[in-house]
Amino acid sequence: MSTSPFTQHTSRWPRNIKLWHLLLLIATVLLIISPPWFIVQPSEMAGVRRLGRVITPSPLAEGFYFKLPLLDINDNLQVSLTAFQVNDLPIFTVDQQWINVSVGISFTVPESSVLKLLYMVGRSGNFDIDQSLRPVICESVMLVFSHHPAETLTENRAEIVKELEIALSATLQRVFGLDVHDVQITNILYLSARAALLCDQLKSLNERQNSTRGN
Repeated sequence: MSTSPFTQHTSRWPRNIKLWHLLLLIATVLLIISPPWFIVQPSEMAGVRRLGRVITPSPLAEGFYFKLPLLDINDNLQVSLTAFQVNDLPIFTVDQQWINVSVGISFTVPESSVLKLLYMVGRSGNFDIDQSLRPVICESVMLVFSHHPAETLTENRAEIVKELEIALSATLQRVFGLDVHDVQITNILYLSARAALLCDQLKSLNERQNSTRGN
């Protein structure tokens, strides 16, 4: 008994439907894993790598961009004002006293330094930029504080902040191309025998500064 052409055609439908379902599933998975677009926010700039090679001659500004799925990787980097904190850095002062210092830094990334930070500092991308910054900042802070006696840190705090600004601005610009906008000493902890007296002096100074700002 022969089958009609209509019967043969309808018998292929389930097979075709399964094929389209499979193709749709693969396309959906690829779209989720590697979408063919990316967005650069107003506070960011970006670079693009294709199979391990940087293909952007200059950083990409804010906007919507297309890329090749699975082949291209976009690396976004925050370039707006960024706060960076180094806490409890142990320092041995010139008068042989141990102190712990915490310093806060605010910086921006100029356009000319974006690709350098993404692809010439640490691993490619923005994975370990903080880890690369920290030892450089710590070295500059330790060098500045090591020239000052522990007993004069309270009264010379403003002078030390200026020295830190000069040292950190020069170092971070030379090594990473960053623009430093502000440096603050957020805490000084004295670990010597005179810790109680010096901490009280520092606390009194901070209270006077806060009351002055409030007025």
